Amino acid sequence: MDKKNKELHFIEQCYTLYEHKMYYIAYSILHDVGMSEDAVQEAFIRLMRSGKIFEDASSEECQRYLYTIIKNVSLNRYRKNKRDAEWMYLADEDTIQQARSDTDEEICGIDMETMINELPEKYAKVVHLLVVENLSVREVAIRLGISEPNVRKRFERAKKMMKKRSEQNEEGRFMYRIIHS
Repeated sequence: MDKKNKELHFIEQCYTLYEHKMYYIAYSILHDVGMSEDAVQEAFIRLMRSGKIFEDASSEECQRYLYTIIKNVSLNRYRKNKRDAEWMYLADEDTIQQARSDTDEEICGIDMETMINELPEKYAKVVHLLVVENLSVREVAIRLGISEPNVRKRFERAKKMMKKRSEQNEEGRFMYRIIHS
């Protein structure tokens, strides 16, 4: 068997033996089906790129090597997601503060209450509580009975909807200023 076929056979054996266990490890770290599947795929890609081949795919050394790869890939993805969530949280807090500091409810002919009321109800409630009633993300989460990340995500989606709406309006400068501050 030539080297290329030997590598392919080794990867296939590893996949057959360890794919489910690697998925379990990734899921225990990431708690997300899609991200866990992606982590397993990335781990096998790393294995292929490394060119490392063990004599026996079922050996304990091979098993430890693969479990180390999936653990590291999963932890890297977890840390990246955490950093991204923190960045989004900080950006959202700044945006909320800027929106609150805009005391003119009607600028360029766009009434903010009208913009909020045009949103689907679950998004409108979040925006209203954050911007109009000046509540914190935590207070909104408690009042609506949802998690803080859910409040931030709904606010982010509402901003996108409002931005799209303002872009359709000739005088979209008001919403542009709120969203991009």
